[in-house]
Amino acid sequence: MYMKIWGLERIKEMGFPYPPYQVISINEDNPENIEKYVLEKIRLVNVPNIKNDRIGVTIRVSLPGPLDKMGKHGGLHVVEEEEILKRVLQKHEQYKPMEKIILQHTVDAKCSGVTMKDNGRIILETVPGDAPPLLQGETSNFESWSYYLDENKWLKSRSYTYNDGEVQILTDIELNSLLKSVIKFKKNVYLEWSISKVGQIFYYEYLELSKA
Repeated sequence: MYMKIWGLERIKEMGFPYPPYQVISINEDNPENIEKYVLEKIRLVNVPNIKNDRIGVTIRVSLPGPLDKMGKHGGLHVVEEEEILKRVLQKHEQYKPMEKIILQHTVDAKCSGVTMKDNGRIILETVPGDAPPLLQGETSNFESWSYYLDENKWLKSRSYTYNDGEVQILTDIELNSLLKSVIKFKKNVYLEWSISKVGQIFYYEYLELSKA
């Protein structure tokens, strides 16, 4: 199972908003002309350049089973067709013969983060702008919230700071919108998301977590 792709399919099935995407499977589709095939996929995804909404694509690598977490993305906000083609072919050479490559719109993000639900608790972590510094553990400066189901309220557990002052990233409305996406889940789940500069939430990663 390709977990990144499986997660996108679940997001779609649940009716969550997600950035449009295309899956490039060179090994499975075995095209006669690889460059032509990839260019067709690029044109199908319709690379966006919409200020405050979506700009360019991200190039994500998906691999089968536990290998999936090893697949690194090929940059954010890539807008030029030739550059996208070049990066897709590089990822194909790097990870073949099992890789599938996801071309997905990149959100012009006000903030990005993760939502995690486990027994009795929901945790949100977020940073301004794009998610990689948070997802890759490259920053200790992020905002974190905890929601305990039996208390029915949010508690801030960590503050984001800028110029030595505390800055609140998520508004109450955004917190409650993000809460609605997970609160009814019976399973433990993990979601990655971004909120565009015009306030639209987009989801792009969904995992079901094993109970400890």
